[in-house]
Amino acid sequence: MQKELLFHGPASEVITPFTADGRIDFALLEEEIEYLITNGITGVFVNGLASEALMFPTEQRVEAVRRAVKAADGRIPVLGNLIYNSVDMAVDCMKRYEECGCGAIIITPPLVYKYTEEGLYRYFAGIAGQTKLPVYLYNAPETGNKLSPELIGRLFSEVPNLWGYKDSTQDIIHQQTMLRLIGRDRHFELMAGSDAQILTTSLLGGVGVFSLLTCIFPKLIVGICGAIDRGDWETARTMQEKILRVRQAMKIGPFMAAYKFVGELVGAPLGRMKAPLSEVSESDKQKIVTILKEQEML
Repeated sequence: MQKELLFHGPASEVITPFTADGRIDFALLEEEIEYLITNGITGVFVNGLASEALMFPTEQRVEAVRRAVKAADGRIPVLGNLIYNSVDMAVDCMKRYEECGCGAIIITPPLVYKYTEEGLYRYFAGIAGQTKLPVYLYNAPETGNKLSPELIGRLFSEVPNLWGYKDSTQDIIHQQTMLRLIGRDRHFELMAGSDAQILTTSLLGGVGVFSLLTCIFPKLIVGICGAIDRGDWETARTMQEKILRVRQAMKIGPFMAAYKFVGELVGAPLGRMKAPLSEVSESDKQKIVTILKEQEML
């Protein structure tokens, strides 16, 4: 029997704001959470790869989750991400997330080192087994350890508190195979991990998206999720095409820099990049603005 959905619809991956001297701007982070909630976002995912979380230590990751929980104030769930290469370090951080009042945990695959299928199983099961909170898997191929459908199926069969899955593979065949292996009787919240696949993931049974575009254009993602909920597939298809073009603009320039530039333009400031990551150049700013004006987003 399906339990009530915890994460669904237009959820957001939080972009961490930094000051000019490289410190996390916690006040601005709390403002970001409030902006997302005010604009209809249903949940937040903190310390993801796009948040620059690899650039700051466990203490600051924990504080980011604590501030997000404080700002959310029970109105939406907060999902704390774990990005580590060892079970013990991840569990230590997870326990501190629990103390902050985090509503659920998501685990990113370990980075760089190539893990065997059995090693990945032990990694995810070893972390999830140390908490009573709902746990989500994050399939992020850029880590170098893409999770196979068979591994995901095994984990959901054998680890009882696994709750859902953020899929960034952009692979429809992967999604279909995984869903077949998990089956229809197991509670499973399939969330698109890319704004490029909101519509296609929903057609396969997905319940929402962890979106980056929500941080600057929340109504765009709320809009497509609403169209999908209504079964208005023509509107959803048209909006997905628009989202693809907007997403293309946001990939111009250095990693995540376009989001922070556009945040200032739309009145949703996201702070600075953390050095040595770079800000967007003047020439790239012009390219970004051109596309966004073409799409009537500015």
